[in-house]
Amino acid sequence: MLSLSHLALFALASALGSLARYGLSSLVGMLVKSAFPWGIFLTNITGCFLFGAVWGMACTWRLFSDATRIILLTGFMGSFTTFSTFVFDCNALLVNKAWCALALNLAGQLVLGILALQLGMRFSGLVARLAG
Repeated sequence: MLSLSHLALFALASALGSLARYGLSSLVGMLVKSAFPWGIFLTNITGCFLFGAVWGMACTWRLFSDATRIILLTGFMGSFTTFSTFVFDCNALLVNKAWCALALNLAGQLVLGILALQLGMRFSGLVARLAG
Protein backbone atom coordinates (compact mmCIF):
# COMPACT_ATOMS: atom_id res chain seq x y z
CA MET A 1 0.00 0.00 0.00
CA LEU A 2 1.34 3.41 -0.95
CA SER A 3 1.73 6.11 1.68
CA LEU A 4 -0.12 9.41 1.31
CA SER A 5 3.00 11.12 -0.06
CA HIS A 6 3.49 8.27 -2.54
CA LEU A 7 -0.15 8.57 -3.60
CA ALA A 8 0.38 12.27 -4.27
CA LEU A 9 3.42 11.42 -6.41
CA PHE A 10 1.37 8.71 -8.13
CA ALA A 11 -1.32 11.28 -8.99
CA LEU A 12 1.29 13.72 -10.28
CA ALA A 13 2.97 11.01 -12.37
CA SER A 14 -0.43 10.02 -13.77
CA ALA A 15 -1.19 13.60 -14.75
CA LEU A 16 2.24 14.01 -16.35
CA GLY A 17 1.82 10.73 -18.26
CA SER A 18 -1.50 11.79 -19.77
CA LEU A 19 -0.09 15.22 -20.67
CA ALA A 20 2.93 13.54 -22.29
CA ARG A 21 0.63 11.22 -24.29
CA TYR A 22 -1.48 14.12 -25.49
CA GLY A 23 1.57 16.24 -26.28
CA LEU A 24 3.47 13.57 -28.20
CA SER A 25 0.50 12.27 -30.17
CA SER A 26 -0.64 15.84 -31.00
CA LEU A 27 2.84 16.89 -32.08
CA VAL A 28 3.29 13.88 -34.34
CA GLY A 29 -0.23 14.37 -35.71
CA MET A 30 0.61 17.97 -36.64
CA LEU A 31 3.95 17.03 -38.21
CA VAL A 32 2.75 13.97 -40.13
CA LYS A 33 -0.43 14.51 -42.11
CA SER A 34 -1.87 11.05 -42.67
CA ALA A 35 -5.05 9.06 -42.22
CA PHE A 36 -2.97 6.56 -40.26
CA PRO A 37 -2.85 7.45 -36.53
CA TRP A 38 0.93 7.93 -36.37
CA GLY A 39 0.71 10.01 -33.18
CA ILE A 40 -0.81 7.32 -30.99
CA PHE A 41 1.16 4.62 -32.83
CA LEU A 42 4.43 6.32 -31.91
CA THR A 43 3.18 6.99 -28.39
CA ASN A 44 2.34 3.30 -27.88
CA ILE A 45 5.69 2.09 -29.20
CA THR A 46 7.57 4.71 -27.15
CA GLY A 47 5.57 3.64 -24.11
CA CYS A 48 6.56 0.01 -24.64
CA PHE A 49 10.23 1.00 -24.84
CA LEU A 50 10.02 3.16 -21.71
CA PHE A 51 8.11 0.45 -19.80
CA GLY A 52 10.77 -2.09 -20.74
CA ALA A 53 13.60 0.25 -19.78
CA VAL A 54 12.11 1.07 -16.37
CA TRP A 55 11.22 -2.58 -15.70
CA GLY A 56 14.71 -3.68 -16.72
CA MET A 57 16.35 -1.14 -14.44
CA ALA A 58 14.02 -2.08 -11.61
CA CYS A 59 14.73 -5.81 -11.98
CA THR A 60 18.37 -5.85 -13.03
CA TRP A 61 19.93 -3.07 -11.02
CA ARG A 62 17.30 -2.53 -8.32
CA LEU A 63 17.43 1.21 -9.08
CA PHE A 64 13.88 1.81 -7.88
CA SER A 65 12.00 1.02 -4.72
CA ASP A 66 8.70 -0.83 -5.10
CA ALA A 67 6.83 2.45 -4.53
CA THR A 68 8.88 4.27 -7.18
CA ARG A 69 8.34 1.42 -9.64
CA ILE A 70 4.57 1.60 -9.07
CA ILE A 71 4.60 5.39 -9.45
CA LEU A 72 6.58 5.21 -12.70
CA LEU A 73 4.99 2.14 -14.31
CA THR A 74 1.40 2.32 -13.13
CA GLY A 75 1.17 6.08 -12.63
CA PHE A 76 3.15 7.68 -15.46
CA MET A 77 3.22 4.79 -17.95
CA GLY A 78 -0.37 3.78 -17.19
CA SER A 79 -1.49 7.26 -18.16
CA PHE A 80 0.98 7.57 -21.03
CA THR A 81 -0.26 4.33 -22.59
CA THR A 82 -2.00 1.24 -21.28
CA PHE A 83 -0.78 -0.46 -24.45
CA SER A 84 2.64 -0.90 -22.84
CA THR A 85 1.05 -2.86 -20.00
CA PHE A 86 -0.91 -4.97 -22.48
CA VAL A 87 2.31 -5.76 -24.37
CA PHE A 88 4.16 -6.49 -21.10
CA ASP A 89 1.46 -8.97 -20.08
CA CYS A 90 1.56 -10.59 -23.55
CA ASN A 91 5.34 -10.86 -23.28
CA ALA A 92 5.04 -12.63 -19.93
CA LEU A 93 2.70 -15.17 -21.53
CA LEU A 94 5.13 -15.53 -24.47
CA VAL A 95 8.12 -16.08 -22.17
CA ASN A 96 6.14 -18.69 -20.22
CA LYS A 97 5.10 -20.34 -23.51
CA ALA A 98 1.44 -19.98 -22.53
CA TRP A 99 0.41 -20.01 -26.19
CA CYS A 100 -3.36 -20.36 -25.68
CA ALA A 101 -3.45 -17.64 -23.04
CA LEU A 102 -1.33 -15.40 -25.29
CA ALA A 103 -3.63 -15.93 -28.27
CA LEU A 104 -6.70 -15.37 -26.11
CA ASN A 105 -5.23 -12.19 -24.63
CA LEU A 106 -4.20 -10.80 -28.02
CA ALA A 107 -7.34 -11.66 -29.94
CA GLY A 108 -9.68 -11.23 -27.00
CA GLN A 109 -8.62 -7.74 -26.03
CA LEU A 110 -8.43 -6.50 -29.61
CA VAL A 111 -11.62 -8.07 -30.95
CA LEU A 112 -13.68 -7.69 -27.79
CA GLY A 113 -12.29 -4.18 -27.28
CA ILE A 114 -13.51 -3.12 -30.72
CA LEU A 115 -16.87 -4.81 -30.15
CA ALA A 116 -17.21 -3.15 -26.73
CA LEU A 117 -16.37 0.23 -28.26
CA GLN A 118 -19.04 -0.27 -30.93
CA LEU A 119 -21.60 -1.38 -28.34
CA GLY A 120 -20.79 1.61 -26.14
CA MET A 121 -21.21 3.99 -29.06
CA ARG A 122 -24.54 2.39 -30.02
CA PHE A 123 -25.69 2.45 -26.39
CA SER A 124 -24.92 6.16 -26.07
CA GLY A 125 -26.80 6.79 -29.33
CA LEU A 126 -29.81 4.89 -27.99
CA VAL A 127 -29.70 6.84 -24.73
CA ALA A 128 -29.50 10.11 -26.67
CA ARG A 129 -32.51 9.14 -28.79
CA LEU A 130 -34.53 8.11 -25.74
CA ALA A 131 -33.61 11.30 -23.88
CA GLY A 132 -34.20 13.57 -26.85
